[in-house]
Amino acid sequence: MSSFPPRVRSLVEHFARNRDALRSPAYNEMQARREFIDPFFKALGWDMDNEQGLATARTTRNGTVAHRSTDTTDRQIDQFVYQLYGPTDEEIRIVEEATAK
Repeated sequence: MSSFPPRVRSLVEHFARNRDALRSPAYNEMQARREFIDPFFKALGWDMDNEQGLATARTTRNGTVAHRSTDTTDRQIDQFVYQLYGPTDEEIRIVEEATAK
């Protein structure tokens, strides 16, 4: 986990410290989004609040830009998960073959 960006590492540590409360039925999807999901994507460089002020059409019209950004983020997430859980090379191969289809 030491190679994670500091903000991602902080989010993982925060989750680990509060795991029981976060798994409670009282903890809802909106809370998870605000506390973990949006900050995670911001840590990966996503403009979650559209601070660049781009028109929605500009961000979605050109599928190649959105697709390229998503591919990069998917690879980053995969690497974080691999580091966190330590799968074997064989397990990684199986997952990557299944998701490539």
